[in-house]
Amino acid sequence: MVMIKNIYGAKFRELRKQQNITLTKAAKDITSKSTLSLWENGKDNLSFNQVLELLKHIHTQPIEFIENIISSDLLSLSEKIHLAYVASDTVTLHRYVIKKRELSKKHPQNNDIFLEYCFTCMFYQDLSSDNIFTKYDKIRLTNILTNISEWNYKNIFYFGNTLGLLDPENINRLCSSLITYSINEKLYHQRWYNEVLAAILNSISILVRRNYLLAEKLLDRFDQMKVSDGYACEKMHAQLYRAFITYIKTKDNRRIYEIINACKALNLKELEDGFITGFKQIKQIYG
Repeated sequence: MVMIKNIYGAKFRELRKQQNITLTKAAKDITSKSTLSLWENGKDNLSFNQVLELLKHIHTQPIEFIENIISSDLLSLSEKIHLAYVASDTVTLHRYVIKKRELSKKHPQNNDIFLEYCFTCMFYQDLSSDNIFTKYDKIRLTNILTNISEWNYKNIFYFGNTLGLLDPENINRLCSSLITYSINEKLYHQRWYNEVLAAILNSISILVRRNYLLAEKLLDRFDQMKVSDGYACEKMHAQLYRAFITYIKTKDNRRIYEIINACKALNLKELEDGFITGFKQIKQIYG
């Protein structure tokens, strides 16, 4: 039976008390008052189905409950890494890498700590020529991500922020799995969908540079997804990657400059600069 780790109990207690719902009322017809209290205090466990029923009693959707628990710590780490990355601060990024690597060595069975190490490695290596991610590290990361049975928020986050360390075939396979899951499960909750689209577009961006035929297949899958007008920048990225592939095949750069000029006309300076840099990289790789 699938069990919900007791880290969720404390968050449930917080939400229950915010709504002035008693233990007795929350537990009614699901579990005992004493068992619920133990779970809330991290001293017992409950089944997945029990937690789903408990959430109904405190008027909370499962997706909101899970996101509130796991995203704050992940986003805090993400913010620190991205700030250092944007500032091209390799010293700080290297410090994060060393810290996470040593922590992972102390806890070799803890996959979350290892994934945090992978996360820091991807951004550090993208800025530096220091390839510190070992062959063993890649095998372990690939095994962890390949064994994902459900694309929850944490799995989406880690895949999106470590995929640059994977081989093209594994990027394509995992990203295809994420797209299928997103479509089948109608995963349109905003926070989750932001991470989904970011992971997919990051996958395509990397594959354009490593294996553009795989990138083209993912773009075809991306076109099947529900992407509203609220994701205009994401749509522009997809259009640019399609234009990159056209350039790789034919050396026709007209569509690329149409997109760059559109960014300029809309005063999207950061996007414009990013697209120009991306095209320079494509020309360096493919001529």
